[in-house]
Amino acid sequence: MLQTEDYARAVIKGVLPMASAREIEQRVQARVERQVVLGKADPLNLWAIMDEAALRRTVGGPEVMHEQMQHLIAAASEPHMTLQVIPFSAGAHAGMPGSFVLMSFPDVEDPEIIYIDSMAGDLFLEAEADVRRYGAIFDNLRAVALSPDDTSNLIASVAKELLQQRKWPMRRDCFPGRGGENA
Repeated sequence: MLQTEDYARAVIKGVLPMASAREIEQRVQARVERQVVLGKADPLNLWAIMDEAALRRTVGGPEVMHEQMQHLIAAASEPHMTLQVIPFSAGAHAGMPGSFVLMSFPDVEDPEIIYIDSMAGDLFLEAEADVRRYGAIFDNLRAVALSPDDTSNLIASVAKELLQQRKWPMRRDCFPGRGGENA
């Protein structure tokens, strides 16, 4: 829900290396279209918790990552969005086995649903015990994550680091056997 097009494209290419260009573009467009609910007059409320690795893994290169960080900073400033990052210093946490989405609806007649996207396919869980278990996991993740303000500061710091990488590209002649006089 919070991925830029270029970041989503790079993620999909990395996760599905055998996918055709057409399949990649279809998946990117599906992600972009899902984000429309965040910009409506009565937008969806979103509380996203991510691992610091999602900020630090350079997906698509420094430029793509910098754009992604800027997008996250803008999202975090929206009143209907809350972002939190679980820092590396938190150690092992309940979200490590994989991501999930806990969907709650305003109408009490609509039950909460858990959505899990995995290599084995999409999975929807509606059983009360599953919803309770994932709700407890979500509460635990919120507790171990940085506050929204500290999260915004971390994202801004990572964005600054990425900007510095763009200004100072790695020189190939500094590495023996990789070009330059030592090749």
